[in-house]
Amino acid sequence: MPGQAGGSRFNEFARLWAEAGHEVTVIAGNLSYVTGEVPDNCKGRWTSREVDGPVTVWRCNVPASYGRSYLGRMWAFFGFTLSSATAALRVPRPDVVIATSPPLVTAIPAWLIARFRGRHIPFIFEIRDLWPESAITTHVLRRKSLLTKMLFALERWACRIADLINVLTPAFRDDLIKRSLAQTEKVVFVPNGADPDFFRPGPRDNAVRREYGWGDRFVVMYTGQHGRANAVGQLLDAAGLLGDRPDVLIACVGNGPEHSGLREEARRRNLSNIFFCGSQPKERMPDFVNACDVGAAVLQNNPTFLTVYPNKVFDYMSCERPTLLAIDGVARQLVCDEARAGVFAEPENADSLATAIRRLADDPEGRREMGRRGREWILANATRQMLAIRYLDIMKELVVGMKQQGWTVGVKRILDVLVAGPGLVLLSPVLLIIALAIRITMGRPVCFRQERPGLNARPFHLFKFRTMRDDRDNSGRFLSDEQRLTGLGRFLRSTSLDELPQLWNVLRGELSLVGPRPLLMQYLDRYTPMQARRHEVLPGITGWAQVNGRNAVNWDQKFGCDVWYVDNWSLRLDLAILSRTLWQVVKREGISRDGHATMPEFLGRGEPQV
Repeated sequence: MPGQAGGSRFNEFARLWAEAGHEVTVIAGNLSYVTGEVPDNCKGRWTSREVDGPVTVWRCNVPASYGRSYLGRMWAFFGFTLSSATAALRVPRPDVVIATSPPLVTAIPAWLIARFRGRHIPFIFEIRDLWPESAITTHVLRRKSLLTKMLFALERWACRIADLINVLTPAFRDDLIKRSLAQTEKVVFVPNGADPDFFRPGPRDNAVRREYGWGDRFVVMYTGQHGRANAVGQLLDAAGLLGDRPDVLIACVGNGPEHSGLREEARRRNLSNIFFCGSQPKERMPDFVNACDVGAAVLQNNPTFLTVYPNKVFDYMSCERPTLLAIDGVARQLVCDEARAGVFAEPENADSLATAIRRLADDPEGRREMGRRGREWILANATRQMLAIRYLDIMKELVVGMKQQGWTVGVKRILDVLVAGPGLVLLSPVLLIIALAIRITMGRPVCFRQERPGLNARPFHLFKFRTMRDDRDNSGRFLSDEQRLTGLGRFLRSTSLDELPQLWNVLRGELSLVGPRPLLMQYLDRYTPMQARRHEVLPGITGWAQVNGRNAVNWDQKFGCDVWYVDNWSLRLDLAILSRTLWQVVKREGISRDGHATMPEFLGRGEPQV
């Protein structure tokens, strides 16, 4: 909700994109993140539409169970999925769609917009937190529960259907690639940042200090959610160890499911050096940050949180306040190592926190230097204006790229179907004869089925006629391809008849007649960024590399041909490649490299030593 506490990333992006002359539509919930209340203008309504100039906001019903329990939150997400899907089908057709998660369910209305509005609309899936993994490691969800399995399936589906995935930290990108949810070329990086015009340095002795009577005490301020994952209780433990420092105060700004319990625990321990301010309006947050001497960012000691950048540190840095960071991993690398704008304390280690607070309290010059360096880093790397422009450039490039393909992509697909469908019917006698010959000479199976990377490196199963036996040496390892290749198999490869079952892949939309040949899944991590561009189009039965040397050229030349095809693709080029392929098959040239059944293994550095 505008003006309230909580994340404002897309509030600001929407404003900046609108100021750049674009129309922006936002689909969001109608429940206040802070109070759990529904605004009067949304009460009793399934969806409501608000228009503010070029920005239109659809407020969608969220069940009131959201703030009652974690199970209630799951039910609220389900209700939001239904209401937001209704809004999704009512918005005007956009040029690009973004779904930001969590919650993961935002991918569903985004998919409805992107795939059911008359043409393929580019879809960006943004990951702000690794769900459901973070919920498992904070013990909100059980790893083997049905709900968890459904959430993991939803995560895989959202990553698969998205045209691009934006991640807020480099660690998220590494995690997606490690789990084979995305390839490098599909992931972009637009992180969180700060608005340095809003969060700007101001006087320490301001209205906030006077209102709360903090005087000249050294204030360490935590701002944000008070939930299980935040582990704000570690600040209570640190306060208990700082009883000998009456000049030190820990102030906590925010709310959440554990807020009341934390306040009660502080009263029970009689801790007079920790204070809870509750939630504050967004417009007051710069004054709160400027009223502190150090901004604190804390989370559970949890391996999942090694991957996150907490929003609050950017606001602290923008206000020239050093950060007390009880979060390890990429946040520590950014704040303490790269920006040199804070000090690190071990998460959920009260002794480490108390020691760091003492060190900061006794080093005013060090605090000033860290604050200065923090704002300099924000201005150079992470202003919201800068990030909004970067995001906009990514969207423009994606939209323009898809529009350039336009109707010709549809014609290419029609051509594929018109050739593959009748081709399978007309060639069925040939297919049957080859299948019988393989069955008699090599046994079962007749077809070879292997997982290969397709468009955007999404895996699919490629079909070919079998050309090799399964012969092994005395240790049980397969013999070389050349040794296992049969006479029939050599004939099938030389005439390209072994490729005929791939017409079925073409009919299924996994292959095109023309495109870069799909190689092995194990090669994906070996490509350079340029080589990986071969996956920007559908792979093909034949391609530019196949009519320019086939397997007789080296890997660098082959990949050079593939990338050239991606950059120069046209229907005319496809027709030329198909005609040249027929001539290549008749000549039977370039079938293999010397000493190999086809090509030597690609080792990741051009031509391997063989």
